[in-house]
Amino acid sequence: MKVRGSEAVTYTLASGRQGSVHIEPVLDYNKDSDHLSRREIIRRLGTSPAQFYRLLDQTNYDKSVDRLVGLLQALDCEVALTVRARPA
Repeated sequence: MKVRGSEAVTYTLASGRQGSVHIEPVLDYNKDSDHLSRREIIRRLGTSPAQFYRLLDQTNYDKSVDRLVGLLQALDCEVALTVRARPA
């Protein structure tokens, strides 16, 4: 079995027949069903990969609550936001 680029896997059977399988269905089949691919999360957020990675960047302090809540919702998390006044 060998990988051509990063798009498909080509295989040879014991009978000598060859075939190719696109890598995305293979990755989708093999992944843990509890986890989404980063590509799927980006698609659900309706954002660019660069924006997605800025959301994950722990040193980026300019994240909006809206985008973080959107990320959690894309991950099928229930979000409850509580706002309280600061103690005097």
